[in-house]
Amino acid sequence: DGPLAVYIGLAKRHHNFEAEVIDLGQYSAKHSNSCMFLTCAVALADRRERGHDDGPLGTVAEKIEAALPFGQAISLADLIQEHQQDRCSTLGLMADVLRDAACEVLLSEKDYFVPFFHPVSLVHGASSKDSYEMWVGRLRGDEEGDELVVLALSRLCGMAVQPVQKSGYRVPLMDPFGDPTGWISYW
Repeated sequence: DGPLAVYIGLAKRHHNFEAEVIDLGQYSAKHSNSCMFLTCAVALADRRERGHDDGPLGTVAEKIEAALPFGQAISLADLIQEHQQDRCSTLGLMADVLRDAACEVLLSEKDYFVPFFHPVSLVHGASSKDSYEMWVGRLRGDEEGDELVVLALSRLCGMAVQPVQKSGYRVPLMDPFGDPTGWISYW
């Protein structure tokens, strides 16, 4: 019973969801610690492959379209295989677009996100808002995402995200649109 089996079991027990786990590694085209962004990229590609055309809008959608030309018949399985062979894959490029977009959302909607931001330690003399901006600056590099990033991606992509924690505790559904019948992605 390794971590994958634990995750699959918790998804089933807590959410009655049959999870399929795919290891894409941690690397996007340009960054490390990109697991969350790769997961979001796969969720978007999977949603599109299932015939839905919802998801991010505006500039983010245009950048994702440039990375993943949905007009072409590229299966999700082929996208996954491509990424497992080359981090500069379509999914890797999409993950980088999503990282950049999440950082922009975190900064442009700072008043929404800062009340949830409680770093373990503040930089000496820095306010919580200053520490928040420094954290987003690190996130633009190789900083690992956290629940605030999941929330930003959820808002950005128009999907509810149900985190499945390997620790076993149940995390509430992150549904910024309040529609429990809508699109739910399990991470």
